[in-house]
Formats: sequence, structure tokens, C-alpha cells
Amino acid sequence: MAEIRSLGRINIDILSEEFGKIQTDEIIVTNERLHHIKVRHPEDYELFERFGVKSVTSPDFIIKDIKHEGTVFMIKRLPDTNLNVVVRVVLETDDSKLKNSVMTFYRIRERNLRKLIEKNGTLYKKA
Repeated sequence: MAEIRSLGRINIDILSEEFGKIQTDEIIVTNERLHHIKVRHPEDYELFERFGVKSVTSPDFIIKDIKHEGTVFMIKRLPDTNLNVVVRVVLETDDSKLKNSVMTFYRIRERNLRKLIEKNGTLYKKA
């Protein structure tokens, strides 16, 4: 069975404007997803351990993932890079036992962030 680690609470007001009712404001990451980040993005895993919580609870940008329903990119800017947390949001039509969850995490260059915003549009930008 998957072990679950709570990362805190996210602001669902921003997400509700785009997706409708969001079932919970809790966000989690499973040990399976942590393993995925370690294996697929090993150079970024330490950054997730250090900045993962802040990336989802206080992102600088939230961008809708137009390719996957109910999924957003939560971007946290650091002085030398940007962190991208891909989050699956629990919509009203989803199983009520689910929580908002981290799918993956990796660094994203400024140029790629601009392309992502241009292609998908911004749901939220920190003032």
C-alpha cells in the first residue's frame, strides 16, 4: 500500500475558478511518486525535499495543464532556477477518498516557463 506524506494545504479558490468544486485543500505526495522523482529527476530530488512544500503552498505561478484534465503546474521561482510541481487536483467528479497530489517535480528553465505560460495560460501569478 502506498505511504502518503501530507505537504500541507493549497489555495483552492484559484483552482475552483477554473475547475469548479475542488474536494479538499490538502495536498499529498506518495512514496511511489517520491521514488519516481528520485529515479526520473535525481538531480532535482534534493530541491523537492527542500522546497516542495513551499512550491505547492506558496507558488509564484499556477498554470493549467491543457493536456491532462484536472492537472496544474505549480511553479516556484528560485534565484537560479524555477521549480515545477505537477499536481493532480481532486475534482468534484473524482473519488472522494482522493487528495490533491504531486505527480512529479523538476526544474524548468525560464525560456521553457515562458513557453508553458504562452501555450497553457496562467491561472495565478504572485503579485
